[in-house]
Amino acid sequence: MKNHGEARGDAIRKIAGWKRRVELGGFIGPAVFLFALFVVYPIIYLVYGSFFSWSGVGTMEWIGWANYARLAGDWIFRLALRNEVLWALFTIFPQMFLGFILAVCLNRPLFGRNIYRAILYMPAVISPVVIGIIWQSIYDPYMGPLADFLRSVGLGSWVRAWLAEPQTALFAIIAVNVWKWTGWSMIMYLAGLQGIPEEVYEAATIDGVNVFQRVTKIMWPMCRGTTLTLILLGVIGTLQEFALVYVLTKGGPNHASELLTTHIFNEAFTLRNMGYASAISVVLLIIGVVMSMLQLRYTGSGKTARGVL
Repeated sequence: MKNHGEARGDAIRKIAGWKRRVELGGFIGPAVFLFALFVVYPIIYLVYGSFFSWSGVGTMEWIGWANYARLAGDWIFRLALRNEVLWALFTIFPQMFLGFILAVCLNRPLFGRNIYRAILYMPAVISPVVIGIIWQSIYDPYMGPLADFLRSVGLGSWVRAWLAEPQTALFAIIAVNVWKWTGWSMIMYLAGLQGIPEEVYEAATIDGVNVFQRVTKIMWPMCRGTTLTLILLGVIGTLQEFALVYVLTKGGPNHASELLTTHIFNEAFTLRNMGYASAISVVLLIIGVVMSMLQLRYTGSGKTARGVL
């Protein structure tokens, strides 16, 4: 049997343990509540709504898996999926490559380099709506500066309505997106380059490493964590892209620049097919979760995430 002192000590420890749990609950509880309210509940309601035919208001009619069966025959949905793949390939890797090259150039002593960094990074903080309006003017085939420049250098035959032709609309928007986010990649790589110890460069100089080898054999491999982060963020950003496409083309012409997000918007708020839009949203959510899990699993960035957590 425990004596009076031991029993009293156990009671004090139990009280202290409960007090600690209450304190932790006070800190974590509000965050859990907000997460459940603004993330968990909307996802549950989205999945629930995908099994109904409804316009967002009025009566909901249960139709089971019909919305998901409809996806198989929806050519716009298939086109949007293809465009998502093209968007990821032609934005993520060019942004990374250009951002790394700019970071290498602006990581060296250079007069006014902070100004150059700020100018290159500026597009990343400008609203995509503003950027879309600006680039609509730039792409104007009649009065736009891009068309004027091409005519002035004898390339007038290249002038076309880039945003109005199915063959060029998607890639014209991709070019704008690369321009917008290259500065962000540059800043990320600058942070990675500045984390490389100076002793590594000194040892490379002693070993007779030239500039090209320094970039390819030291800087690029030692920025692997930054590269993996940019790929992960790029995939997530691809699945979330909406504003820039909607401002420039609204997914046209003839759905040539349609993404899943613009397709969801059109189905939900233009055609009032809220149930079908919910089904597309569920598919988009699944794609995002699967892509993130695969990337964390096979690129090694999952180890980095676990280390941070």
